[in-house]
Amino acid sequence: MHPPTPALDDLLEALDHRIRAVGEDAAPGGDLPGSGLCDLIDTLSARIRSIDAGYRRCRHRLALLPAGCLCTGPDGVILEANRAAGALLGPAPDRLRGLSLPAHLHPGSLSAFRSAVAALERGDEVPVQEFLLARPDGSTLPVGAAVAVVRDGAIEHLWILSDVSGQKMIEEARRRSEERYRELTGNISDAFLALDQEDRIISWNRVAANLSGHPGEEVIGKSIYDVYPDLRTEEVVGFFREVRETGRPGMSECRFHVGGRDHAFEVRAVPTREGISIYIRDITDRRNAEEALRKSEERYRAIVENQTEMIYRRLPDGTITFANDAYCRSIGIPPGDLVGRRYAPAIPADDQARIQKSLHSLTPAHPVLAVEHRVVMPDGEIRWQQWTHMAFFDETGSLVEYQSVGRDTSAARMAEEALRLANKKLNLLSDVTRHDTLNRLNVLTGYIDLSREETKDPELQEYYRKEEEIVREIRRYMVFTGEYREIGVAAPIWQDVGRIAREAAAGLDMGEVAVEVQVADIEVYADPLIVQVFANLIDNSLRHGGGVARIRISARESDRGVTIIYEDDGIGIPLAEKEDIFERGFGLFLAREILSITDLSLRETGRPGEGARFEIGVPRGYYRFTGPGQAP
Repeated sequence: MHPPTPALDDLLEALDHRIRAVGEDAAPGGDLPGSGLCDLIDTLSARIRSIDAGYRRCRHRLALLPAGCLCTGPDGVILEANRAAGALLGPAPDRLRGLSLPAHLHPGSLSAFRSAVAALERGDEVPVQEFLLARPDGSTLPVGAAVAVVRDGAIEHLWILSDVSGQKMIEEARRRSEERYRELTGNISDAFLALDQEDRIISWNRVAANLSGHPGEEVIGKSIYDVYPDLRTEEVVGFFREVRETGRPGMSECRFHVGGRDHAFEVRAVPTREGISIYIRDITDRRNAEEALRKSEERYRAIVENQTEMIYRRLPDGTITFANDAYCRSIGIPPGDLVGRRYAPAIPADDQARIQKSLHSLTPAHPVLAVEHRVVMPDGEIRWQQWTHMAFFDETGSLVEYQSVGRDTSAARMAEEALRLANKKLNLLSDVTRHDTLNRLNVLTGYIDLSREETKDPELQEYYRKEEEIVREIRRYMVFTGEYREIGVAAPIWQDVGRIAREAAAGLDMGEVAVEVQVADIEVYADPLIVQVFANLIDNSLRHGGGVARIRISARESDRGVTIIYEDDGIGIPLAEKEDIFERGFGLFLAREILSITDLSLRETGRPGEGARFEIGVPRGYYRFTGPGQAP
């Protein structure tokens, strides 16, 4: 590609002047036709100018092409270059002329360049090559190079260079994306398959291969239904077709045989440009758990429905979410009309205020309480019911729901009231009888005294003495029955051990005896007469301890419960008498009876000569610590 002579127009104009001058000097009628020659010259000049204009237009367009264009000789020397080529190689186009193209290539691309030139010399077609240009600033630039040979007199090579760095970046990004994609699909726990439009497998992961039992590469290109025959069902095939046609992802479920047993699988399909992506998840364990839960709920519902206790669940706003038949029968509303609506039973106002206060006291740490109250029944009758309310809270501590289990206690209350009246009458009768008996004993004692004064007979005096002992014994039994009748009359309550021990000591003449109460913040659930237990123990130490100077009351906790320990520093109790002291008629018998009402026990464990030691056993559930995080 040789450049045209820049002064072509000037040369043509000069030639035109000379030829015209020759025509004018020629003799008329001579052999040189002046006018005809001038016309020929004009035509020739016009055609040459047209060719030159076209050539200039081609050069201009070549210069403006976005691809780099180079013309080199067979030796690689650059003859012509456009602007794009200059932008790729670095120097301006006019400065590239005469330079060697291989000098602008990275050493790693020289072999490919020489191979392309050799192929051109052999007349072979050369495919698009990829060269790495070495730019003047030291950077490199990947380009695609297409080359053709031009045989127009001299042999020239025409190179078209295009920047492929953007394409390289896209390819690299795509490669990394595919690697991440393969890594992602390879590490997920679901079986993954990519299918084309004909449901042939394009790729799959290790889980899918293990599920099929086929080697990895063996199935590529095969139909998914050949690899997983159990998927060849009308439902699954139609599901895949619907996902492709609608372009919307979907989910289905199927079962097929794996490892000798049926499995349930969740199949999710997502449309892609190539076809669809399939994710298969084994949900056998989930379905088995759901089935077990369903059966458990059925059993639970059957148990709850058949309970004689009233059971219901409600939201904080009073909406009933569940009610068993017993509760629905009690209020006269069928379950279908009750569940889903707000309902509150008719409760007297004073009981209602007490119930609401109790419910508001429920917390995640203390979610259960029991309350007994009156209820106005549908027929207007007022009955007593006892309810155990359990509050359910979410992870933030917000109340979610109440569950309440209740029973009618009207009959029990009537029985308790009847028993209370009967006990009252019996106690009254006992008081009258005891009072009259004591009066008669006083009269009898007077007559014994008079009879003793009437005789000096020693034998009769011995009889009178024995009669007085019998009277004293009867009087003692009368006192004992007076104390014993109070046991169990009042309901057990929570009582502070340290407080009742100090109260018992305060009611006795302790003299110089020191009482150390080393029990703090422990309450026991016992009959209110438990104070008499400590009073009896202290009284026995004072009267029978043999010079007791110190009494200590302490406690310790074990796996079985709490043991309250009563100790003195007296003479102790002989081994032979350890159980005799609890026989009927003595204060310790009364103490055991008082404690046994709430399953508390009493035994003597001291060593003779080292002081008395009594242990009160309190089982779990019958004691509590009232101090913050304290133990005995």
